[in-house]
Amino acid sequence: MSHPSYPPAPENSASVPPVPPAPSGFAGHYQGGQSGGYQPEPYGQVPYAGGPGKSFVTTWILSLLLGSLGADRFYLGKIGTGAAKLLTLGGLGIWAIVDLIIILTGNARDKDGRPLEGYPENKKKAWIITVILWLASMITAILLTVVSISITAAALEGRNVPVQPPLPSASQAAPAPSSGTTTDKNSLVVTVSEGNTVKIGVLDSLYTTEIPAMSYLKPANGGFLVFEVSWETLTGTSTAAPMNFEAYDSEGNQGERIYLEDGLGGLPTEEVGVGDLRQGLIAFDVKKGPVKVVVSDDFGDQASTFTLTAE
Repeated sequence: MSHPSYPPAPENSASVPPVPPAPSGFAGHYQGGQSGGYQPEPYGQVPYAGGPGKSFVTTWILSLLLGSLGADRFYLGKIGTGAAKLLTLGGLGIWAIVDLIIILTGNARDKDGRPLEGYPENKKKAWIITVILWLASMITAILLTVVSISITAAALEGRNVPVQPPLPSASQAAPAPSSGTTTDKNSLVVTVSEGNTVKIGVLDSLYTTEIPAMSYLKPANGGFLVFEVSWETLTGTSTAAPMNFEAYDSEGNQGERIYLEDGLGGLPTEEVGVGDLRQGLIAFDVKKGPVKVVVSDDFGDQASTFTLTAE
């Protein structure tokens, strides 16, 4: 019985004819050895994140100027951490500084994980401007601290200013008041308004060419008449003030009122209740001799007068 003849077997596998390529519809399973259509993208590109990333310059400026308010994180779409940053004022400044450094080093990402656009070409400029602003802020803070310390030191030093020397005293040379209701020597009762009366007393007086601590004042009429008064409210209320007094020399010329500096004991301007008393000095630039002193009521009208002749 005869057997069919076969061609001789190949000597090696190199002579085995090639396998035909698979149909194109199955390329995803056979070419490259990976199933499915996903292929890795270059760094920073996420398949589900479409559109360009956020601007590096905008993010940097927001972080630099409004970082404590979370503006940079809101811009990147990170609403939750942006709100937390806002409520904590940038983590008391620490969080804001950390975020700014992250942005300047190129490690910031938006909510989809995309890097910021324009970082390579703008990073050098951003670093330079940031450092300059930081240095300027530090210098300004140092200057403000120095100024604050200087002002505080000056204020504390002002508390130790020596009290101005009092005006020299002289014997009372005034006769009894020429009008008003006299209650005792050198005092009178004056009605300043309906139901309001005061008792005014002249305690001392002098005539001088210079007022201590106010030597810059030069009298235009030869000297200054200075007298001390007491102001006591008897009924109702009243307001004690140097403005209530005017002075006229023997020729009827009105003297210029002098407002004494603090520490010289001038009559204070303040409301005086019933039974209360105020004392203080009043001064006029007026010619030496008998001086008519006019006391005005609350309406500015003459209520009483008395005469002073100070030595």
